[in-house]
Amino acid sequence: MAFEYDVNTFVNLFAFFGLTVATYTVFYFGRTISWKGVPLDLFTLALGINLIGLSYLLRVWTPTSPLINVTIAIGSAFLLIGVVWVFNGKSLDVSHLKKREEEIKSVIAKLKENYYQQELSEEDLKKAYSQLLRELAEIEVKLNKDSPAEKT
Repeated sequence: MAFEYDVNTFVNLFAFFGLTVATYTVFYFGRTISWKGVPLDLFTLALGINLIGLSYLLRVWTPTSPLINVTIAIGSAFLLIGVVWVFNGKSLDVSHLKKREEEIKSVIAKLKENYYQQELSEEDLKKAYSQLLRELAEIEVKLNKDSPAEKT
């Protein structure tokens, strides 16, 4: 098998190395985001990128191999699944935080109502209220951090 040094070879090698770097970048940031390791959604995304990159490497040695199309198809499927999974997981986190925020606001309102009806002492109200306000503040910080509209 003769190895040709032409522009296509260098472009394919450059694309392979670029996509490999992108894969390891996803792994690096995925590992720093989660203390448990790389989440499965980011692993799926990285696997798709890596398989597409592998197809470029295969083009260097066997430009007409059907294996190229197989790796592109499988890589594209993993990439699509990974992207959808990552964005869907993020929106689920935000909706969970918003739901928890509403629950805390309801609990605070109920505590105030119980206090005004003298079913709750001032000390108990202050203790519960401070804990709930702290949790509410943490949730609001997370929501503002995740919200693209809040960033300027």
